[in-house]
Amino acid sequence: MLLRCGRPLGARFDSLTFDAFAKSLLDRFRLGLPPHWRPTADYQIASRGINEKRIGDWLEPAGMPMRERAAVQRVRMYNNEFIGTPLEGEPRAAESREEQAASLLWEYFLHHGSHSTLNFQMIGRLAELVLRENPRILKALQATYSHVFLDEFQDTTGIQYDLTTTAFLDSHSVLTAVGDNKQRIMGWAGALDDVFSEFKNDFDAMRVPLVRNYRAAPELVRILGHLAAAIDADAPPPEPQRDGTHGDGECRVLLFEDYQQEAETLAAMTKGWIEDDGLAPRDICILTRNRPGEYTERLRDALEQEGIEGRVESDLQDLLAEPVTTVLLDMLNLVARQQAPEARAAILDLLFDFEGGEEQESARRVERGLRAHVKHLREVLGTASRDEAGVRCVIDVILAFLQRDRITSRFPQYEQGTYLDDLIDKLCASLGEYSAGRNWDEVLDILEGKDSVPIMTTHKSKGLEYHTIVFVGLEDSALWGFQNGEDEETRGFFVAFSRAKYRVIFTFSKRRPRPGRTQAEAQSRRTINRLYELLRSAGVALETIE
Repeated sequence: MLLRCGRPLGARFDSLTFDAFAKSLLDRFRLGLPPHWRPTADYQIASRGINEKRIGDWLEPAGMPMRERAAVQRVRMYNNEFIGTPLEGEPRAAESREEQAASLLWEYFLHHGSHSTLNFQMIGRLAELVLRENPRILKALQATYSHVFLDEFQDTTGIQYDLTTTAFLDSHSVLTAVGDNKQRIMGWAGALDDVFSEFKNDFDAMRVPLVRNYRAAPELVRILGHLAAAIDADAPPPEPQRDGTHGDGECRVLLFEDYQQEAETLAAMTKGWIEDDGLAPRDICILTRNRPGEYTERLRDALEQEGIEGRVESDLQDLLAEPVTTVLLDMLNLVARQQAPEARAAILDLLFDFEGGEEQESARRVERGLRAHVKHLREVLGTASRDEAGVRCVIDVILAFLQRDRITSRFPQYEQGTYLDDLIDKLCASLGEYSAGRNWDEVLDILEGKDSVPIMTTHKSKGLEYHTIVFVGLEDSALWGFQNGEDEETRGFFVAFSRAKYRVIFTFSKRRPRPGRTQAEAQSRRTINRLYELLRSAGVALETIE
């Protein structure tokens, strides 16, 4: 938005995930909740500890007798009674064991011990209740946001949709929901089946089909049209924006005898794309359906033998997407490199926001302060030890300059709890891991993956784009959910394909170790044969690699 509108207008835009939006509402207006639903100010987030798989572990400490615990349908209770319906301001008496279990669990997580413990689904429910119970807060929110843009809307959950309708239904705010049902791959996480129809009916929205594909080369767009028609017969065929001047694009399906041959061939192809075609490593992305570290272990070894690093992005991807990480890395880039104009512009924009204006004197003061801090920080960098402790020292100096309260004011998702500290700890640990024996600019390049080929799951690739996509393991054992969830797996296949701008490669290996095993096993593609048939019908031939 800063590039489109300039800083004064661009700074008026807030960009938040649903979870961050809900958390900011809860943190600001927690006291507007009825006492029964009010968490402590220092509530802790335990997303992995509170979920449908582990919810039963909490029934005993929550006070439910053993006989009644045994009769509770735990997954159903979690999805329906615990987080599945909006909260009532005055809780009503439980009418079933599942409702009793949900009531006991809410009471336990909110009021047991010195602080509350919540996951983001619970936060979403509490945020929605804040708005429903406090008309003045609701009106203030609607006055704040005259326009609301909802991206990747096909993956909206029931909790998120309830929060949206409570916040903006029957208001003067203009809502625009953008997405593609063919890319709805978050059904396992509660994404609604046809949220666009609900949105159209509830908000009396006008549906505008977008058919122009600005990303992919013409041949890829043509194949995408075949895939789209198979997923949604009513989907309008996509139209390419590119005219083929820079290549029509290509799609190949490669069949290998074993995973060793697959790894060596793909590594050699990757080397050719980099050395002969002039691609950067990050123009190429390797995808797997799941467990990318295990599925690509041999491939990463083969890439290393060709002098190419392949890095599994799963652990770092979420960290690097955090606003505070972006700010801290911009400061480090500005200090560590001779030229970092984009980082400098981003930091100045942030400092201008902190100052609240761009008057000439204010702007000069901000720039003088930044120059002085950069000079000081370069001295700190020169003396800091090359380990996690040294990184922590440098980050602390940056935080002191930026001021923690200004950061949390600009990014309200960090105001409460230990979330900000946890992110900073992870960043320091990651930088410390790479810092020994390297210059700071090299450390930053490694962390940001500048010279490595990214490796990730299809789910993690959502919203990203690459010149070349290589999907490793188009096999029954990798897409094990296909038999019981053919539609969602087909949409995941569509997502993987649609990340590419010019080239898509799918691979099948007749023998491959399953994740967690060392012995290679025979692989098949009978269950997922529909995906192969879709490619064949689009004119993509299977190639057996000798």
